Amino acid sequence: MILELIQIFIDNIAPILLIAGVGFAVGRGFKIDPKPISTVIFYVLSPSLVFYLLYSSDIDGGEILALYVTTIVFQLVMLSLAFIVLRFQHATPVERSNVMLSAFCLNAGNYGLSLVAFAFGEAVLSRAAVVFIANVTLNYSLGVFVASNGRSSPRESFMNVLKTPAVYGVVLAFALRALEIELPLPLARSSARLADAAIPMMLIMLGLQLGHFARFDRLNLVATGVGLRLLIAPFIAIALAALFMLEAEARTAFIIEASTPTAVLTIVFATEFDLDRDLALNLIMVSTLLSPLTLSVLIAWLQ
Repeated sequence: MILELIQIFIDNIAPILLIAGVGFAVGRGFKIDPKPISTVIFYVLSPSLVFYLLYSSDIDGGEILALYVTTIVFQLVMLSLAFIVLRFQHATPVERSNVMLSAFCLNAGNYGLSLVAFAFGEAVLSRAAVVFIANVTLNYSLGVFVASNGRSSPRESFMNVLKTPAVYGVVLAFALRALEIELPLPLARSSARLADAAIPMMLIMLGLQLGHFARFDRLNLVATGVGLRLLIAPFIAIALAALFMLEAEARTAFIIEASTPTAVLTIVFATEFDLDRDLALNLIMVSTLLSPLTLSVLIAWLQ
């Protein structure tokens, strides 16, 4: 069993960490400022990826809806759990925003989609894309609200949601699919290439941001965020997959995506909305480093 888990790690998780490691090494060696790259990801690559995956998906509408609703419910449950736990820890508004984001923002794109592709193939990957889209929808709406609410009023936080390009990518993709409008070839190819660039750039971004990691800090808050993300989330995902009666491929995609570490997007939010970047980096670093332990077990169980 141990040898099987090691092989799963080598085949499916190590390639993801290697790409992030390139970003880490470059960031350390050349002192690259990740801020401009995070801005490009936030305003160009992420919206393009969300739009293209949703627009080009050919999964049955009923299965899309089931996965979409299950993912949204899962994230709302995680957000609620984080809020309750943090009330007992007397966290500041900024700390609360950081940890709540870490609990419900899944690394379903750069980490999750890559992992599903390596471990389970095309059928599960297409379902994982729906989970990713649902995750991104809430990340770029409620996530933006939570992030900006750390230092802004609820009204200002809501206005920040409306300024987020990925939200409009989701709306546009749904509208084009509903109206059965085919994109002109230049637009289709441009959106496809930008979408292709998003995942590797997010992994590089992860490495660049981790290259600025200084020290482990506020371990009580980190333990809360990582515990929710890696230990509690898989059990909630398994329960919800059964409750919503997801079928085999959809169930596998949902459980794996729901069990990924804290999203790189949270450091983008922390940068854009002036949250605690050090705490965000701690949550990303620790959850990413520990995630092979939990994900290898889940892959072995689901394969």
